[in-house]
Amino acid sequence: MEMKALKEITVEEYMDLAQNGARTLFEIGDYRVVDGLKDEEQSFFVKDFTTDKWYLIDMATCYELVTAFHCGGHKPYIEDCLNNIVCSVN
Repeated sequence: MEMKALKEITVEEYMDLAQNGARTLFEIGDYRVVDGLKDEEQSFFVKDFTTDKWYLIDMATCYELVTAFHCGGHKPYIEDCLNNIVCSVN
């Protein structure tokens, strides 16, 4: 599965999409994977700390990342996937 962002979003868009709460699912290297709620709608995000940018991802991509991380995935592979997500919209 090719992992890519749906789009880059602003901090304001992130805050709107996560206005009912956000959870850090995991952090690795320069990245954080987060989910957030707005009313009953759940959204998924990648935060790149090197640029302070946010990226909206779909649920399937988030599931693949979280599963890889929590099931003993190879750290360089997970970081490569996150880098591919960030590069997919630049």
